[in-house]
Amino acid sequence: MISIKDLYNVLSAMVPLYAAMILAYGSVRWWKIFTPVQCAGINRFVAVFAVPLLSFHFISTNDPYKMDGPFILADT
Repeated sequence: MISIKDLYNVLSAMVPLYAAMILAYGSVRWWKIFTPVQCAGINRFVAVFAVPLLSFHFISTNDPYKMDGPFILADT
C-alpha cells in the first residue's frame, strides 16, 4: 500500500522539476525574457558543454566496486 510518506517523497522529487519547466516555458511564452534565438543558444550550450561535462564528472567520480552488482548487471 502506498503511504503518505511515499507520496510525499515522490512529490518532493517531482515538484521542483515541473516548477522549473513551467518557469522556463513562461519565461519564453508569457514574460518574453528569452527570445527563440537565445533559447537555441542555451540548448546548444547544454547539449555541447554542460551535459557532457556533467556526465564525465559523474562517471569519473563513480566507484563501480561500491555499486550493487545486480544493478550493474541489469544495465548490461
